[in-house]
Amino acid sequence: MAKERNRSGPLSPYRGLDLTEDDRAYCGKLLAELGADIIKIERPGGDPARCIGPFVDDIPGPERSLSWQVFNTNKRSITADIETHEGREYLKGLVRTADFLIESFRPGYLHGLGLGYEALSKINPRLIFTSITPFGQSGPNRNLQASDLVLWAMSGAMI
Repeated sequence: MAKERNRSGPLSPYRGLDLTEDDRAYCGKLLAELGADIIKIERPGGDPARCIGPFVDDIPGPERSLSWQVFNTNKRSITADIETHEGREYLKGLVRTADFLIESFRPGYLHGLGLGYEALSKINPRLIFTSITPFGQSGPNRNLQASDLVLWAMSGAMI
């Protein structure tokens, strides 16, 4: 695991686990900028955003993606395959000392791996579990996909 940095800010007493990808990683970035210790958990091979340009000096590479850097500033990063028993156990160990977890998988994915809120809250009853989805974890629209434009329109904010 990456070395913990000296942190300051109103959230410096807190530790979060970030299992988000794409622009949803911005949530963890904001919390890290407020001082929280954010541990970014990447899939094997790294977060797909590491392959998105632009790149530093126009040279592609996992540590050179400006897109990835923008959404993951001030986070520590580890790799864990939560689809394996070892990866799930590793995540559960991290949950023991975490204050919150942020995820952006399709609804029910973590639950299907035995890593849903019910399971993780038994390990750490004070864990705050946040899912970033277009329509939540339950309800008739939970499996629908949506862009920001669609969500703005459906919310009435575009009027």
